[in-house]
Amino acid sequence: MLLMPLFPALRFTVPVIAAACLLGGCSGSTSTGTPKVATLQSADVAASPSTSVDDQRPLVRLDASDEEREDSIKLWAACVFKLGGPGYEDPRSLIWHRGEAKAEKIRVACQTKEPETYEQRQQRTDIAAFRDNQREWYKCAKEAGYKLTPPEEDGQFGLTEVGPNGDFGSAKMEDCRKEAFKE
Repeated sequence: MLLMPLFPALRFTVPVIAAACLLGGCSGSTSTGTPKVATLQSADVAASPSTSVDDQRPLVRLDASDEEREDSIKLWAACVFKLGGPGYEDPRSLIWHRGEAKAEKIRVACQTKEPETYEQRQQRTDIAAFRDNQREWYKCAKEAGYKLTPPEEDGQFGLTEVGPNGDFGSAKMEDCRKEAFKE
């Protein structure tokens, strides 16, 4: 300790402060008069630094109405426009400006406000369950008479033609999707 000869008061001050800090963490009492005891506990998941930003995104329920879906986008859209200004009135403009530094800064700043569907979250967090649900959706849609492309490796599929049942937004297709992806 080279500082001790230069500052003699530090010889006593440093150990006293260190002891006070160490003992202060275990002293005190709760409102019930029981002394506090230091414990080893896992950090709260919400406070954990390893919590993904994606996990903070708003989730659009399977049974959300069109109005609820639109409302879930408003906060994200406002953030994108506030940071982007003209040319960023529509949050999808982040896709159109992909690769630009400004768009990337906006995307990062607003990503906790960007809503995601139940399917998107499941695909991101549990690919096996997502694939199973995609297979169920495909099977139901096929049985309902939709003309479909063969499923890809992750289970996603498309329409080969729009028939009498309609397209992906049709009532029967939505019923199959909701049945397959029940929360």
